[in-house]
Amino acid sequence: MSDRKARTSGSLKTHSVHPPKMVYPPPGVSNLTALLQGAPTAGSVSIVRCPADTLTRIRQLNEAEVITLFTPFVPHPPSTVLARDMDPFEPLGRALPRQVRHVPFRLDHGMTETHAGFLPASGVVIIVICSTENVTDHNAHAFEQQAKFARDVVKRSGESKHLSGVPLVLLLVTDGAASQFHRDGLSDFPALVTCNNYTTAALSNVVRAIFGN
Repeated sequence: MSDRKARTSGSLKTHSVHPPKMVYPPPGVSNLTALLQGAPTAGSVSIVRCPADTLTRIRQLNEAEVITLFTPFVPHPPSTVLARDMDPFEPLGRALPRQVRHVPFRLDHGMTETHAGFLPASGVVIIVICSTENVTDHNAHAFEQQAKFARDVVKRSGESKHLSGVPLVLLLVTDGAASQFHRDGLSDFPALVTCNNYTTAALSNVVRAIFGN
């Protein structure tokens, strides 16, 4: 499996038969940035746990370091203001304060060698698990499939000496009666952030919480 070669300048999306990769430069002035900055407060964000040295490392990334962002292919949240052909987590990638390699994953395929190929160049790895009711109503196994993907990434990272010391943060987006069950099911992840929805405004608030902006 291979992605088309991505350029590294401008606001670019690349597409392939397998997971498309989106490369975002550090945030600048754009319509989407303005939308993020002007978005009303939304989403209940919590840093459930995160080692102090991990949080410090994340907040002190240098400009050359790349954030690798893995996100699931899921439906848009019901209250979305985004175009339907836009990835619902693209605002998250755009809001992150360093260059981002945004690589979606399919729940039914899990982690592939395509995903593994992005790990060695990572300064930080952020994995999103989205198990809100609108997602689990569509796919009853969505949480378990995404948790397996996250654990496979952790396992692969642990096998590489190049990734020693690279922070890995799990962002769990969940709501409803199953929220506590989902949090408890991820107790093996040292760094866990939660949010109760994935609207543009909520994802912007996640970035503020993690990066202290």
